[in-house]
Amino acid sequence: MIIKKHILITLIIALSSGIYAQIQNNPPMRQVLGTTGGTHTSATMSLDYTVGEPMVETFTPGSPFLVKTITQGFQQPYNNALNIHVIHTNSTCIGANNGSASIAVLTSTGTVHYYWFSPLADSSSTVSNLVQGVYHYWVFDGTFTITDSLVINEDAVPCQSPLVFYTGITPNGDGNNDTWWITHIEEYPENTVSIFNRWGSLVWKKSGYDNSSTIWDGTNNNGVSLPDATYFYVVEIPSGTWKGWVQLTH
Repeated sequence: MIIKKHILITLIIALSSGIYAQIQNNPPMRQVLGTTGGTHTSATMSLDYTVGEPMVETFTPGSPFLVKTITQGFQQPYNNALNIHVIHTNSTCIGANNGSASIAVLTSTGTVHYYWFSPLADSSSTVSNLVQGVYHYWVFDGTFTITDSLVINEDAVPCQSPLVFYTGITPNGDGNNDTWWITHIEEYPENTVSIFNRWGSLVWKKSGYDNSSTIWDGTNNNGVSLPDATYFYVVEIPSGTWKGWVQLTH
């Protein structure tokens, strides 16, 4: 009896305000109440709306990017069957320009098309070599459209060059390869360099290797010249460890 009274009051209020209501035994979560609506258009957006109804956003590639159409209407589906997951990585250091982004489709209604807007102008699901900035993208599966953007940041640290290890040293005093050179090691001042003989015994070890004041010249830790042989190095810096061999020939 209480329920019937509640329905009656609802109908009276609705009719007195000029709104037509529908009463259902099991109303949906988003029940539409009313038919009043309209259209609003601005320089960047076209909005069709009907009171109380769900909203669907659509977009057609072109210029400018911000032109969108947002439609509210009972005819629109409740759920968008196009679902995506976007991941991205930042550029690793100042000027590296090695950021990346990838769009993975979770569900769709048809063949999926991708588009990354200027400056990329790319139709791939994955883009790379990205500089710091904002990147707008569009995904369309024939029925549904998703448009969004992501930001690629740049780690505020100087870029460091890769290490290059020479495989030979000839400490005979002729001025050529008298010391063991590690290209770019000076960019990694927090380093430790260890030299081992073929039996695994440590023969030389220094920290702060810099190719000048601290550098291996084919001697052991006591400054005694080492015999010709193949030696093995371990170079440690905060970001990793390198291992390899070097041939000593007088």
